[in-house]
Amino acid sequence: PLDGEASHIVTGFGLSFSGTFGPATVGLTQASASSADATNDADAGKLSTSWSTMGVGIAIDLGDIDPFISYGTVEGSAGSAANSKVKHAHSGNEVGLTYALGSDTITLLVGSMENQFDTADTVDKAETTSIMEVGYATMIGPASLSIGYGTSTKADADKGTSADGYSMSDLDVALSISF
Repeated sequence: PLDGEASHIVTGFGLSFSGTFGPATVGLTQASASSADATNDADAGKLSTSWSTMGVGIAIDLGDIDPFISYGTVEGSAGSAANSKVKHAHSGNEVGLTYALGSDTITLLVGSMENQFDTADTVDKAETTSIMEVGYATMIGPASLSIGYGTSTKADADKGTSADGYSMSDLDVALSISF
């Protein structure tokens, strides 16, 4: 709870849709929820938090090339007048494709995420994360081999966290044998 509710009651609802339209599969989710203080204290009874979320994903089957895109966001805010500026906002997106080369596949993905935490006293500048991943998978007789490489970099415009300038890369190799 963003408004400081000690004991709270939560209510919410959501709606989701998934459908296939020719080669495209589309998914959409929309949901919201709110909490209210449940202590029966007159002052605490004014405390509440509300959240809403939305996500969209699209994948297209074009034979050997299968592109995809997704986007999601969630926002929360405190409900009392004293905390009316307290908000959290998070969003993320990715674009990529899987490319088939016979029984081999190549996957490429780029995306970003953004997090913002406003308080009663300050408006936060968003912390952003950028990602990139590439992977290759193949079969060698009864063995499957997959290799993946990814990078992630963070930036915080407020320079208020140690995350600003953080960068990471990784290399994964997996070999499995089936009988």
